[in-house]
Amino acid sequence: MNQDLDENPPQPWEALRQSIRSASAVLFITPEYNRSVPGVLKNAIDIASRPYGHSVFDAKPAAIVSHSPGAVGGFGANHALRQSLSFLNMPTLPQPEVYLANVASMFDDAGTLTDASARGFLTTFMTTFAAWIGKHAATGSG
Repeated sequence: MNQDLDENPPQPWEALRQSIRSASAVLFITPEYNRSVPGVLKNAIDIASRPYGHSVFDAKPAAIVSHSPGAVGGFGANHALRQSLSFLNMPTLPQPEVYLANVASMFDDAGTLTDASARGFLTTFMTTFAAWIGKHAATGSG
C-alpha cells in the first residue's frame, strides 16, 4: 500500500478491487503470524479499502477462518482481522468461529482434508455462511 498511488493505482490494485467489488461476499482464510494476520493480507485489505470513501468492502458480508500449526488455531489472527472488518463496515459472521488448530494433521500429503470431524464442522460453517450472505443480500447490505 502506498497512499501516493491512490490517484493513479497500479493495474494489480484495480484488479483486486474489481474482484472484490464483483463478489457477493468475502471469505478470509488466514494463518496466524505473531497473534495477527500476515503482512501481505493486511496490505491487500489496505489497498482494497482505499482511497478513503471508496472501499470495495463496504457492507459486504464476510467470514473468517484462521489456522495455526499450534494448539490455539489462529485465535489472535481471527480477532485482529475481525477488528479491521468491523471498521470496514463488513457484517462478519459471528458464529461459528473457526480456529483450525494443528492444521497440518488434517490433510494428507496431496492436500486433501482427511479429518472427518473438521470436514463436518467446515460443512456446517459454510452452510451457515451461505445463509449469512443470503440474509445480507436480502436486506441490501452487501
